[in-house]
Amino acid sequence: MSWRDRALVVICRGIVKPALTLPLPWALHRHAVRLLTPRTPQLDGMTVTRRTIAGIPCHVFAPMDAAGSLLWLHGGGFVLGSARSYARLALALAQRSGRRVILPEYRLAPEHPFPAGPDDCIAVARELIAEGPLALGGDSAGGTLALTTLADLLADGTPPERVVLVSPAVDLDPSRPTPDIRGEMIFPLALLHRVARDYVGCSDPRDPRVSPIHAVFDNSPPVLIQCATGEVLEADTDAIAEQLVRAGVSVEVQKTDGVPHVWQLFVGRTPKADSAVDAMAAFLRGGTA
Repeated sequence: MSWRDRALVVICRGIVKPALTLPLPWALHRHAVRLLTPRTPQLDGMTVTRRTIAGIPCHVFAPMDAAGSLLWLHGGGFVLGSARSYARLALALAQRSGRRVILPEYRLAPEHPFPAGPDDCIAVARELIAEGPLALGGDSAGGTLALTTLADLLADGTPPERVVLVSPAVDLDPSRPTPDIRGEMIFPLALLHRVARDYVGCSDPRDPRVSPIHAVFDNSPPVLIQCATGEVLEADTDAIAEQLVRAGVSVEVQKTDGVPHVWQLFVGRTPKADSAVDAMAAFLRGGTA
């Protein structure tokens, strides 16, 4: 493991996880994320524009001569995250896959609990898929929303070309068995319970649009799933992969040791993040799953 990958682990365990343990208002957590998010890097041959799609503000990261689009739904536990905090990952995916990457600013809980988030993401996906070839992706809570969106598109008979998921949360039912968190580098269990409560609200946690482990994925395109070994959502990755395989879907699961949840955000800074994003880009260009 490189010193950069080791440093990331130390920072996550020693700084990020203790900070997330604090029961601060989400507004303060969001402010902290904004302060820690670097400016969007400038890359030759890449453009960054803003566009409203289905009434939702979006950021579009595009290489020259882009071939197709990727709708990426950002993570953040349904309460955090933005196009700005995901700009580095979006630029890397666009540059390496040759697709334009669209990041919607979907509504966040607790101000806008379920179903605001999935409603926004599904609306954007429907408009984009009518425009041309579309791949779908998302990480963590965004992976949850990507699966919800995928199920909706499949029901409409308008599937995307490919799906990339990073550590999706697939079962938000508080009565589920408590996941093993001994290897988790970022998330305290209390935070996960708070996130689920603020997002789900009074809705049924077994609703397939809340917990996509209950959704139907017949006739899905190929799916790539990445997760960190030992992280809190590793069990969710295994569960949704098994469900997809039972539905006849071509699925590839890639697990990486010694990294935190959604380490791909550190693309361009750590070798393991670069390797993961390279694998996603290869899959989006047509690699096997």
